[in-house]
Amino acid sequence: MGQFNTQGSPIVTSFQRSVLNSKKLLEAGEYDSAIALLQELRQQQPRDVSVLRMLGHGLMMIDVRDEAIRHLSFALKLQPRNTDLYVDLAAAYRRTDQLRKAHQTIDQALKLRPNYPRAVMTKARLLQSHGSSQQAYELVKAAVEQERSPELLGIFGQLCREFKRQGEAIDLIRESLKTPNFERSIRQDLLFVLGHLLDSVGEYDEAFDCFAKGNAMSAEYPKPNLDKWSERWTKENYETVPESDIDGSRCVFIVGMPRSGTTLTEQIIASHPNADGIGEADTIDKYTRHREIEEMTKDFMNEAGAGYLSMLDRVSPDKSARRVCDKMPENYYFCGFIARALPGAKIIHCKRNPIDTCLSIYFQRFGPRIGYATDLDNCADQYLGYLGVMDRLQNELGVEMLDAQYEQTTSDPENSIRRMLDHVGLRFDEACMNFHKSKKSVHTASVSQIRQPLYTSSSQRWKHYEKHIGPLVEKLGHLIED
Repeated sequence: MGQFNTQGSPIVTSFQRSVLNSKKLLEAGEYDSAIALLQELRQQQPRDVSVLRMLGHGLMMIDVRDEAIRHLSFALKLQPRNTDLYVDLAAAYRRTDQLRKAHQTIDQALKLRPNYPRAVMTKARLLQSHGSSQQAYELVKAAVEQERSPELLGIFGQLCREFKRQGEAIDLIRESLKTPNFERSIRQDLLFVLGHLLDSVGEYDEAFDCFAKGNAMSAEYPKPNLDKWSERWTKENYETVPESDIDGSRCVFIVGMPRSGTTLTEQIIASHPNADGIGEADTIDKYTRHREIEEMTKDFMNEAGAGYLSMLDRVSPDKSARRVCDKMPENYYFCGFIARALPGAKIIHCKRNPIDTCLSIYFQRFGPRIGYATDLDNCADQYLGYLGVMDRLQNELGVEMLDAQYEQTTSDPENSIRRMLDHVGLRFDEACMNFHKSKKSVHTASVSQIRQPLYTSSSQRWKHYEKHIGPLVEKLGHLIED
């Protein structure tokens, strides 16, 4: 029984306060700080399941995957009937492409609670991520027919869009959104899902209204400071950064604005028999974001290069993969650092129509990592800042990279794919043309798109929304080539 103070309120211990602080840090995306605090808490109470669970989540978010799975597995031993722990562990196995273990674990959750929305959703996403969307659709449809859980309607809508069965989901989600009392984050998710469904059937005005309402529900996030980047990465400063002794030739960095084709590019190259992809790693960010140029000594650059390769060996241990793609888009900030820390690494810069790019960013719910996504004006400013960064990297610092234009990749795939493969030092292989048949798992917002052959319908998409995006067109229209 809990302790109470003289006013009858429960006493909150310092341990409990630290647990709450850890949760807030995780929600804010401050994973390193959260993990440090949680590791202290684990020393105090090594069998506290809430601490183990949060620690597992935080470690997964920074790609310390084996340790994350170890903490979640231990928590599950302590509470073997905790359905949420099964879901968490299955999601972790999915992220590490341990598909058999992921399915076994989530099936245990479904055995305990057959229609538990989190478990059904995780099973469906697991199926979807490795190309079994039909099974995912059937699973979710059966669950929705039994109970119209708002949590399940989100993934149901995504799967209906993938199979062009939008009518099955649109009215269900519209009705669900009329319900006044369900979780704010679920309502926001449903607005974005409904927006995409309506967009796919040509209901552009209502679709835009959904995206606008969904974005209006987000918190305000600080804008990235690109001026500070420009002050640091001058030509003079760059020339003082020593090149490491590390061979970075296994590394392929795919960079650009979000929604510019980075997932597509990774999937194309990773479909090659001698290549792999690791998704979005934040390792480069950790070595660079808060470090001054003066600190980038020879020893540090060797440490950073070796540290990155160690991460690659952990995440992609198959040595037949002579090239491994890291598709963290925002690594464009750090291309100068990459060129010095990992000499021999190849960089592919994904480009796309600027208004289509910004609109697609606005149509996704990214959260705090991409705070500018919730406002079209901020998206436009960020795009212009990004152009300035890329111009300096290529034309002042002389960082070598291949520009890959999304519209060219979709309209002339073979020539574009040959250029990419030649750039990274791989021979052309037909598997790259059939990337959509790959069984490699995909975990980003683009999962349904890259399970289809290349299509051009996303080009010039912004014209459907022209009357809603006047300021965006005014800021970026001059960048569009006829």
